[in-house]
Amino acid sequence: MNKFENENVDMENRKEIDWMVIGKKVLFPHTFIVFLLFNLTVAGLIYIFVNHLEENILAISFYMVAFYTLVVVCARIPGIVKNVKNGLYANKYSYTYLTDKDLRMRLSMYRGLLINICFATFKIILGFVYNSSWLFAMAGYNMILSLMRFVVIARTQKKGLTEQEEQRRGLHSYEVCGWLVMVLNIAVSVIMFMVIVEKQTIEYHMIVTIGLAAFTFYCFIMAIINMVKYRARKNPVYAAVKRIDMVKAIVSIFTLQVAMLTSFGGQNAATPGVQADFNPNLMNTLTGIAVTVAINTIGAMMIAGARKDCKELNVNGEQ
Repeated sequence: MNKFENENVDMENRKEIDWMVIGKKVLFPHTFIVFLLFNLTVAGLIYIFVNHLEENILAISFYMVAFYTLVVVCARIPGIVKNVKNGLYANKYSYTYLTDKDLRMRLSMYRGLLINICFATFKIILGFVYNSSWLFAMAGYNMILSLMRFVVIARTQKKGLTEQEEQRRGLHSYEVCGWLVMVLNIAVSVIMFMVIVEKQTIEYHMIVTIGLAAFTFYCFIMAIINMVKYRARKNPVYAAVKRIDMVKAIVSIFTLQVAMLTSFGGQNAATPGVQADFNPNLMNTLTGIAVTVAINTIGAMMIAGARKDCKELNVNGEQ
C-alpha cells in the first residue's frame, strides 16, 4: 500500500469518527440543553392542547421537537439508572436489601398486607358514604387478600423449627391459601354479577384509565416473572405469595377491561352501526368466565400441589 492509499484510508476513518462524534453529540447534548428542551416541550404541548391547536401547522412542526426531546431523555435513562444503582450498592442498608432475596420477600409480604388492609378500610368507608354495594364487594375482595397474606406471614413467624417442620408448615400455609383463593373467587363472582347483570360500573377519567392500564400490565408481567423466579427456590411460603399476586393481577385485568369499556365504549354510541356490532356486556361476560376459571385452576393446583408435596415429605420423613 503506497502513501496515497494510506492517506485515503486515514481520511475515511476520520470521516467515520466525525460522524460518530456528531451522532453522539446529537443524541447526548449538554445537560443544560436537555433541561431547556424538556421544559420547552412541556410548556409548548400544554399550550397547544389547552388552546386546541393540534392541527395547526406550527404545532405539527413542534411535534418533531417533542419527539427529539423524548429520544434524548430516553437515551439518558440507562445512565441515570446505572448511577442510581451504583449509589444504592454503595450504601450498606440498600445493599443488604438488594442482595437479600429473603428480606425483600418478607418486606413485600408486610407491604402487601398493609396496602390491602388500607384499601379494604377505605372502600368500606366509601361504601357507607355512597351506599354502594360495588364498593362493599371490592372491600370484601381486599379483605380476603389481606387474610391470605396474614396467613402466610403468621406461619413464618415461629422460630426454632427443623427444616422438615418448616417445610410442612409452609405447605400447610400454601394449602390454606389455595382454599382462600376459592373463597376469593366468590367475591370476584359477586363483582362480576354486579358488572354484567346489574350494570354497576365506575367511569374513570381518560388519563386515569390509561394510567391504570399501564400499572395493571406492569403488575401482570411482574407477577409472571416472580412466579417463575421463586418457583425454583422450592419455598411454599414464597410460592403462595406469588400465587396471590398472580390472582390479584388476573382480577385487575377484568376490572381494567370494565373501566376501559365504560370510559371509551360510550364514544361508539354516537357512531351509527357501531353499537349493534359491539357488545361490551358480552365481552365482560367472556372475560369474567375466563378469570373465574383461571382463579379456580390456580386454587385447585395450590391445594393439590400442597397435599402431594406434604405426602412425599411424610414418606421421606418416615424412611
